[in-house]
Amino acid sequence: MRVKSPKILIRVLVFASLLGASSTAYADALSITTFSFSNLQFTAATGTAQFNLTAASALAQAVSGGAILQSGSNVFPLAQTSATLAFAIADATANANTHTVSGNSTAHLEDCVCTAGSFALATLTGTLVLSGAEGNVDVNISAVRSLVRDVQTDQFGVFAESGTFFDLFVNGTPVFSLQVEALNSIGPNGSARVAAIDQISRTIRLQGGTENTIFVRLSSTSTVMNNEVPEPATVVLLVSGLGFMTGVLRKRRKKADEQRSLANRGSGE
Repeated sequence: MRVKSPKILIRVLVFASLLGASSTAYADALSITTFSFSNLQFTAATGTAQFNLTAASALAQAVSGGAILQSGSNVFPLAQTSATLAFAIADATANANTHTVSGNSTAHLEDCVCTAGSFALATLTGTLVLSGAEGNVDVNISAVRSLVRDVQTDQFGVFAESGTFFDLFVNGTPVFSLQVEALNSIGPNGSARVAAIDQISRTIRLQGGTENTIFVRLSSTSTVMNNEVPEPATVVLLVSGLGFMTGVLRKRRKKADEQRSLANRGSGE
């Protein structure tokens, strides 16, 4: 009797398709950004630098699966705010007492086909007057910068990005403009991490006895993206199952051919 291999093969394919339909996984992606500038100071070569802050603001935004949550604060001297969604968290702080601005953003996707992002922004506004000095005076501006950026994707991850930005304006002119190149993880099994604490400084020249405007701005961003992928176990089961059944079919065909050959010999004798 001839083995009806097509029927067996169809059963295998149906079984494999059921496995594939019921077994799926989702890629993971992670982005963490922590950024701050603290202990902002102005030191004059002659006279005294009088730095007075007059306003503080903080903004946090989280975006996840089409939902957007935004929160802000203008409380002085300490502005703090946060925004939290399922896969995105952001918080920002502007502290006039400690001359500090900071932003933290996190986006982490798992078990979903979606995108998420978070954004934090902190600002300080004030004035600087050089008292007891005349003419042009050298003024040193310094602050402590702290930075942690971490991006990761698993073997099926699509995209993760961390971004930071800081600038300081004196009389509307940028003195510091530090935009760190975006830290990316694109594609599967990617990761990158940067951590640093250092002091930055720069010397500018200002007119003694004149009021100068100061504006400080800092931001951090985190963005991640995922897509649906087939579960590796499903692929393994499908391939191994078809391979196993192919071997079974070959054995059955060989046995059937042998039996038919013997039958033909018997009838011929």
